[in-house]
Amino acid sequence: MSRDPYSVLGVSPDATDDEIKKAYRKLAKQYHPDIHPDREFAEKKMAEINAAYDAILNQRQGKTMGGFGSAGGYTQDPGQGSTPEMTAVRHYLHYRRYREAFNVLNRIEKRDAEWYFLSAYAHAGVGNRTQALEFARKAVQMEPGNPEYQAFLEQLQRSGMAYETYGRGFDMPQSGVSPICMGLCLAKLCCPYC
Repeated sequence: MSRDPYSVLGVSPDATDDEIKKAYRKLAKQYHPDIHPDREFAEKKMAEINAAYDAILNQRQGKTMGGFGSAGGYTQDPGQGSTPEMTAVRHYLHYRRYREAFNVLNRIEKRDAEWYFLSAYAHAGVGNRTQALEFARKAVQMEPGNPEYQAFLEQLQRSGMAYETYGRGFDMPQSGVSPICMGLCLAKLCCPYC
């Protein structure tokens, strides 16, 4: 973040945690994109406000910024998008606000590797694994040397293998009995008229 985070929130560096939280909430309410008349400006402003608040909290907690916690795979600082729009998307994803992330992503015309990566992350967040995989593959295809994109794709693929393995547990046993025969036997057990 280029500006002093305390000045972005309008508080002094010796402000209490409660004062910082109060200033953040006031600005977030004022510039929330869903209620602000100039949505594009509000998204940029919210990205700046979120980055400032995160920087202050992390500084006070002795942490560095980054990561999506238990979501895994995504470790880039949410304030480090290539454009203000991408920075806003990263913040929305950081706070699991997928609808807002989709709103910004859908308005971006330049569909570069970062766009596909962030779209993949948003789709994974809402449980659309198929679309997430497709977009993650596209991001890696466009920037094969990007470790962030590659790690996320691998994570999606690993979770898919676990799903497929789990799903195989419901296959019919291979006992030499045909599925038709097994079905008839089961029907006879369940149906009193057979």
